Amino acid sequence: MTSKIDIASLLCETTHIIQWAISLVPAERVNQPPPHANHPRSDKGFKTYFGDWSALHQVFHLAYYEKSYAIPGIQSFIDEAPPSNDLIFPSSEQETRAFQDALAAGVDLPTLLQSFLDGRELQLQLLTNIPEEVWQKDSLHTGLGDVSAEFIVSKTIQHSLEHANDILKNALYWERALSWLDRQAVD
Repeated sequence: MTSKIDIASLLCETTHIIQWAISLVPAERVNQPPPHANHPRSDKGFKTYFGDWSALHQVFHLAYYEKSYAIPGIQSFIDEAPPSNDLIFPSSEQETRAFQDALAAGVDLPTLLQSFLDGRELQLQLLTNIPEEVWQKDSLHTGLGDVSAEFIVSKTIQHSLEHANDILKNALYWERALSWLDRQAVD
């Protein structure tokens, strides 16, 4: 069993990792999707490796996930009554529309990052209110089956690390990979 204190510490650490990763992305590239897949010497491995989301989209997704899934999931273990419906993450179409709406409204990185940080702070507050007797009890119905509060928070940590990795790949290897592709001989 992982204690709530240990999990809270890891949740904080992944918050710092996201902040650090995003700080490495040059400002002029924050809202640029990786161009590697469109390079004339690229293969599908580059698109798979770099993905097609900008750093701004990555942060939007993290904040959206936490607002739409993680926080309601944690809250359900504190509330007297479970949610009336299964906890299911919004569809990719819903998220895409929400991201496009945010862009049209002029959202910027500091605003999205603050939204992410606010969501994390709320999760940490909620985490302390989850009764010990339900911490590991699989009592929330989700698209992944019945899960515990420990699962919801652990999934949030995993999800953060996954997107931190994506942000870091783009921050660290964007220019180097394009330079490598430029140097490849044309067969």
